[in-house]
Amino acid sequence: MSDGTDLRAEFLLDPSVTFLNHGSFGACPRTVFERYQAWQLELERQPVLFLARRIEGLLAEARASLGAYVGADPDDVLFVPNATTGVNLAAWAVGLKADDEVLTTDLEYGALDLTWEHVCGDFGARYVRTPIRLPVTSPEELVEAVWAGVGPRTCVLFISHHTSSTAITLPVAELCRRAREAGLRTVVDGAHVPGHLPLDLKTLDVDYYAGNCRKWQFHLPETCCYVGRAGVQE
Repeated sequence: MSDGTDLRAEFLLDPSVTFLNHGSFGACPRTVFERYQAWQLELERQPVLFLARRIEGLLAEARASLGAYVGADPDDVLFVPNATTGVNLAAWAVGLKADDEVLTTDLEYGALDLTWEHVCGDFGARYVRTPIRLPVTSPEELVEAVWAGVGPRTCVLFISHHTSSTAITLPVAELCRRAREAGLRTVVDGAHVPGHLPLDLKTLDVDYYAGNCRKWQFHLPETCCYVGRAGVQE
């Protein structure tokens, strides 16, 4: 395996700094940055043509390309600023009612814990954080630990595909399968997945999935995909 020396020249990163944090703010390669600049120049040359006549077609092409990469129909893909925004949209769209429960783990990203607590508070629902004992010894142990939190009022399962602070890959396929059988809506935070782990959303059959392309896929910072099998409800 390469030590990365041959890849260093592909990025614009300061050579005096050893940059390790692509997980928070990933830099894009020179070729991606150059393409980004080319699109900016095209926009500035004819703003009305670009924004009023071309943008819908260009975004449709981008959704089709991204959909093919993550295994989703283009019409089920939309762009949002980041995965936190995508999960926020899902939280408002799942149709919570008073006394409903949203089940999650104690491994989730802090901003999303705050999001769900706020949304649940507005609807009179409860946000239930099931503790996960570390270290985890098997995927089966994780599944059972999460599922132990399901109760008669549980209507939504919210989990990370790959956790932020503990770097654990949760068995989301099995958890989503159980949730479907139990009639629960599923919302998955896949912020660290595109470009990092294999992803096929049709096979996963999740209701809502949000993932960042700016981390391990090395796309531009403002580019993110949000996919919803169930669609966004009014």
